[in-house]
Amino acid sequence: MTDNKQDQQEDKLVTNTTPASSSAEAKTEESTQAIKTEPPVSTPEKPVQEKQPSSGKGLATVAIVLAVVLAGGLYWHGHKQGDNQATQLAAMETRLAEQQTALNALKSQQSATVGKLESAQQSVTEQVDGLSRKVLDLDSKRPNDWMLAEAEYLVRMAGRKLWLEHDAVSAAMMLANADERLAALNDPTLVPVRKALADDIASIKSVKKIDREGMVIKLNSINDQVDKLKLDGVIMSRAEEPDFTLSESVSDWKDNLKKSWASFTDDFVTVRRRDGNVEALLSPQQHWYLSENLKGKLLQAQLAVYREQQEIYDSALAQSEQWLQDYFADDSVRQFMLEQIEQLKGQQISVNYPEQFTAQERLQQLLDNRLQRLLTGL
Repeated sequence: MTDNKQDQQEDKLVTNTTPASSSAEAKTEESTQAIKTEPPVSTPEKPVQEKQPSSGKGLATVAIVLAVVLAGGLYWHGHKQGDNQATQLAAMETRLAEQQTALNALKSQQSATVGKLESAQQSVTEQVDGLSRKVLDLDSKRPNDWMLAEAEYLVRMAGRKLWLEHDAVSAAMMLANADERLAALNDPTLVPVRKALADDIASIKSVKKIDREGMVIKLNSINDQVDKLKLDGVIMSRAEEPDFTLSESVSDWKDNLKKSWASFTDDFVTVRRRDGNVEALLSPQQHWYLSENLKGKLLQAQLAVYREQQEIYDSALAQSEQWLQDYFADDSVRQFMLEQIEQLKGQQISVNYPEQFTAQERLQQLLDNRLQRLLTGL
């Protein structure tokens, strides 16, 4: 590109110098023609002929100097631009070399990182393969450990049945099944664990059995009879009939007079005295509230049976019995409900369960020890 620019500048110089030379030649021709057309004078022609060539040479010299100056200026300008371009090109080459060096360093760092990752992956793969081989060897080395783990699971489920659901029968059955699994192993080292299981089973079977389902069924049957109850009505005492019989004695004339007057006024106004305590009757709305409260107390007693809340159970039955005696009529329905409540009042619903199974901790420790020995290859 620098050579092309220099060629263009030289072409411009040539085109610029050409008009100057042509103008000088034209002026020389014009002066020559003027000399030829002028009339002869008395002055000599030799001095005129010497002046014409000197003016043409001066113009030519000026044109040549101008051309040389312009050519030098153009050459200096082009040379300066070439130096600038060369400097920029060198800077670009330096920058490109630095970038190439940084890229090579980055590639080296990436290669080192990839190498570390590959070595770490290989190490992890080897560890996983080792663990896989140990797990695959589990059946061949300790085939009976699965039955031991199953026995430990049954013991844990028995604990949940006993402490969460209060189902002692199911808990005892699960402990017995766990003992059967240990017996099938035929391992003398499991004798202490089996002895602990036997103690746990004995402690569960010694727990007092409560027929919660039967108690709840009785309470439910009592609750169903609430809507059949009738409110206790007002029973007025019988009024005494007046005696209007007259006496034959003359001395009883005053009493006879009173009786005669009372017999006369009895047809108009009758006043009879009734003695006894009379309670106010309940409104229909109060009757509905009373029935619903009685049902609520019976339901509260049912929940207390399942939760083994002895105080709440006794309080609910006592309150229900009191309401039946105070507000409802004495009929066969109330009598049946009172008899059922009386039977349930003496029931004991709270039970003391064992806090934990001694066999569970021993089984867990035994499994942990065997698994640790297996993983360490012992």
